[in-house]
Amino acid sequence: MHSRGLFSFRPINRKTVEIERGAAAMRWLTGLVLVLAGLWSGYWFIGARGFEGAANGWITALQDSGKTATHDGLAVRGFPNRFDLTVTEPHFADPATGIGWQSDFVQVLSLSYKPWHLIAAFAPTQRLTLPHEGITLRSEKMQTSLVAQPLPALPLDRITLIGDMLEAQGNSGWSLRADALRFASRRVDGDAHEVALTITELSPDPQLMSLFDGALPDRIGLIRLDATLGFTAPIDRFILETRPRLATLDLTEARVDWGDIHASAKGRLIADSAGFAQGDIVLRLTSWRLALDVAQSTGLIAPDARQLWDQAAGFLAGDSGDTLELPISLHNGRAMVGAIPVGPAPRLR
Repeated sequence: MHSRGLFSFRPINRKTVEIERGAAAMRWLTGLVLVLAGLWSGYWFIGARGFEGAANGWITALQDSGKTATHDGLAVRGFPNRFDLTVTEPHFADPATGIGWQSDFVQVLSLSYKPWHLIAAFAPTQRLTLPHEGITLRSEKMQTSLVAQPLPALPLDRITLIGDMLEAQGNSGWSLRADALRFASRRVDGDAHEVALTITELSPDPQLMSLFDGALPDRIGLIRLDATLGFTAPIDRFILETRPRLATLDLTEARVDWGDIHASAKGRLIADSAGFAQGDIVLRLTSWRLALDVAQSTGLIAPDARQLWDQAAGFLAGDSGDTLELPISLHNGRAMVGAIPVGPAPRLR
């Protein structure tokens, strides 16, 4: 007989060791995933409650400031990656100005890891109230995206708005239609924002078109605005308290293409002490003779004054033919072409 002695050894099975190590790693990884999932779930529920609380707080702030702010339901869903706020039958109004808005619903969506980026989706039908008019707005699609800077005041960084197949109808019987609307802005220096607006294939009200007696097509092909707006205060979550007002307007281009008429304007304006625009604008008009035809057909120019307008426009156009450039100066609440007053200056605020 052979004695094994006090100690005996058996060969190590490497495959068994690897399996045990793999099992231990899986247990550790599973535990880590469960811990992280628990932490994330807690974060989401806390964030959802905060998101809902912020919405209710904003509504309460409006009510405390004398505004109308009501709804039939407010809920947050979207676990685990989004905060989806749905407000049913929202109604907001300012009794002091007579301006209000209401709809069947509005949804405000946000990624749970980026709550300062909001996306709002609007119902197909919305109702606007103005001091002397009610407007019903219909659309196939209307959405907006808003990105704030992740700072305590949440200053606006950029915003976009898109609308497709829009229709607006007024209580007094007028209507407007447009194939598409695109609006965007982004914060630049200080409290200034660059803005861009494009409206394509706008159909004016048929009653308005009847005044033109066929001189213009029934659709405006393009309306575009590119400008930089300067405000008196930041656009942030304190907007109801600071009430930012327009202070400067740098007009890169405002353009309207309507049939053969192309009108554009460029310049810089500031608000004077009374709120009127002050500065210089250059207005460029192509097919000015057709534009005078339209002005005459709508009664803006009396038939017996047409020859005078033709002579004045022809003199200003000079050798440029059918293109007219007018330098317009705005000062002391008046708009002037040279030494000739042409009307009141618009208000910036």
